[in-house]
Amino acid sequence: MNLIKTHTAAKAPSAPFANRRVTFIDLLRAYAILMMLQGHFTDTLLAESFRDLSNPVFATWTFMRGMTAPIFFFASGLIFVFLLMRDKAPFRENVRVKKGIRRGIELIIIGYVLRMSFPRLLKFDIYPGLFAVDVLHCIGLALLTLIGVFAISRTLKISYPLLLALGGSLVFYFHFDFKNADWSFLPLVLENYFTQSNGSVFTPFPWVAYSMFGGVLGYALNRRPQWAFGQILPLALLSSGLIIHYHSTWALTQLHEITGMQGFLEHANFNWLGWRMGHVFIAVAIFIWIAQLWQNIPKLLLRIGSETLVIYEVHFVLLYSTWFGIGLSTFWYRSLTPLQTVIGAALFILFFVLLIAKIDRIRQYRWPWWREKATIAARLGWNWVREITPVVQERVAYAWRVVRVRVVRWYLRRVYPAEYQSGSAEK
Repeated sequence: MNLIKTHTAAKAPSAPFANRRVTFIDLLRAYAILMMLQGHFTDTLLAESFRDLSNPVFATWTFMRGMTAPIFFFASGLIFVFLLMRDKAPFRENVRVKKGIRRGIELIIIGYVLRMSFPRLLKFDIYPGLFAVDVLHCIGLALLTLIGVFAISRTLKISYPLLLALGGSLVFYFHFDFKNADWSFLPLVLENYFTQSNGSVFTPFPWVAYSMFGGVLGYALNRRPQWAFGQILPLALLSSGLIIHYHSTWALTQLHEITGMQGFLEHANFNWLGWRMGHVFIAVAIFIWIAQLWQNIPKLLLRIGSETLVIYEVHFVLLYSTWFGIGLSTFWYRSLTPLQTVIGAALFILFFVLLIAKIDRIRQYRWPWWREKATIAARLGWNWVREITPVVQERVAYAWRVVRVRVVRWYLRRVYPAEYQSGSAEK
């Protein structure tokens, strides 16, 4: 009885944390998506004459914008693994695995759909930009990668976070090998996943690695949720980030001298991957402290962090003029002054804040209407297909008979011209 009481008492302190929402994750994602909105808006519409890195304001903006993608990928891996580990079912029965596979494939498909230009497709213009790879493709592949590593860890009985850390490190290490390799032997659709030479903005190497490292933290927080509400984790992340920022180049140089491996020297000479990883750790630490100190976080802000896909989809079409050839880039591409850009970016963000504030109402009243109309259209289309199918079959059969006769006659004229002429004369 004493042993039972002792064991129960030891587990009691962690129980309250298991049911508490780790709000810093939503804050981190909200920050990343809002930074993405202003970053894409500014990069697309600010005039070329104002892009001067010697200007401290523009240089600071460039540095902060560079943090958006690493944080976004890191947060995606963090939240996915954090939720994945909640389901204790076997791999094949794990609901989160099935949802993750479906979500990963959906993101890749949506990535291609967002790049469609309907006016060009109606003209049967299959343009190369349609197959370019962007953020959604990479996040979709990142989710599938996290699930694949999870399957390997369960099959081989190897620590999941260990495999994620090792896999992320290998992706970082071989980044330059993949970047400098010649992938032209692949079809364009596959080639774009390895090179940016055809218009791809992001490629899985190296961005999937940030999701894998985020998965390590997600696994740790699932096992020890109380860390998100204490001081040890943010202090450790802050210290690690500062060490990586200031000393990772030296460490890579030392590894090159010890091992002689050229990859370490390449990274030491251009250490932006590790450098940004350190910045991500620092940002995560800051947001953990913000979540701890900010007692009444607005629900709208947390909702923004949970609706990143909707925001990304709408902003992509509005800003880059993809579907209908009409958007902000159509009218003001790299033509705005800094003041116009700041005001425009603020209004752009405000639009999406209001969109998320009304998203439930939009879904409630608009989606059922569209779904009803789509169902009616599908039913009418199916009935039309059923009615027209016999007519089409008859005409296709007649056309095939005509073509077959003409092909045979052409063949006879070319191969047996004398016999064909004599047969025609007899008739």
